[in-house]
Amino acid sequence: MDMRRLSGPEVQAQKVAELGLDPAALDMMSVEAIAGALRRAAGFLCPCTAATLVRNVVAPLRGLVNDINEVKEQIDETLEAMVAHGDLCELRKCDEATGLMSPALLYATPPAFVVRESGMALLLGISSDQLSPLPDDLEARIEYIAYVRKLVPLANEDLAADLQQLGLVELTYDAWLHYSEDQTAAQFKSEIDRVLEAQTPSREIPGLVILDSTRPTRYYRGRWTEPKSHTGRFVARRSQAYGADLWCYVQLKDGQPEIMLDLPSKPSRWRGCDEAWHLQLAIDAIRGEPQRYRLLTGPAGSRVLQLFSPVPMWARRRWNAIGEPVPITGCLFAYRISEEEFAQEVKFARDTLWLEEVVAT
Repeated sequence: MDMRRLSGPEVQAQKVAELGLDPAALDMMSVEAIAGALRRAAGFLCPCTAATLVRNVVAPLRGLVNDINEVKEQIDETLEAMVAHGDLCELRKCDEATGLMSPALLYATPPAFVVRESGMALLLGISSDQLSPLPDDLEARIEYIAYVRKLVPLANEDLAADLQQLGLVELTYDAWLHYSEDQTAAQFKSEIDRVLEAQTPSREIPGLVILDSTRPTRYYRGRWTEPKSHTGRFVARRSQAYGADLWCYVQLKDGQPEIMLDLPSKPSRWRGCDEAWHLQLAIDAIRGEPQRYRLLTGPAGSRVLQLFSPVPMWARRRWNAIGEPVPITGCLFAYRISEEEFAQEVKFARDTLWLEEVVAT
């Protein structure tokens, strides 16, 4: 019996292969492998909190990677993107007796797919009892691009019918992509302002941190701060006894809370962070300091759209469908988009997200 001790890279290669990926092209630090590990763990653990899922993916990597904190950050970001894409969903329940919301739990969505006009299928969801619900011949054809999985049909192949026969649920493109109707930034903000103004006073808010709109829009993490002498209305987060911090919208005077609204502001399929990020986009646009995007020339007749701050999940889903996420430095995330699709996506970024272009330097 061969009892040879495996090296760290050999263990990584073995684990990548177990996720159905090519160890010659990817390692465990790749987004593709991290996404695969998250899907596999979610199949066993969900429903669970995001922290539980991340912790169970991080633990086996200790000793195999150089910087475990960097890996955890990458896992957090990949999980966020997978929730936006539709592999998992985040739900909270309201206690009818107390009116209090339960901690947010992640649920693995059932295996499903969305078909584009080209016939290409986007694969969604997680199989709880196996790595994939697809037979080996289809599994081998999956294109893994970051956390996105695509299947391109062969000539004369009815891919949608084949996937349905295998038990996958077909989602219509519009139902999966559904996003907020086009509004001006002022219209969107005024709707939420009216709901905020109807709230009862909130004098003490434990663990409150705010997104400071006066700080540079191109450094998202640097915009978060504790309220001091701040006056005005701010997107914020507040702590709770159990679970992740809650998203909210708060009115401050000299750093002291006056009224607060938990987000989302009304029953919605979207998460509190989605409405919060959309609201911050509106606030920045109204202030005359809109958030920015940057355009770069990509390979083979494509363009790269770079973003510096989070956007709602419905925007990420749109770009997942028509482009592909690409790793790139100097921004929060980026998508490579074909020249044919590009003009429409720039219009979407400007009209729906109120973004403005920054000239590449």
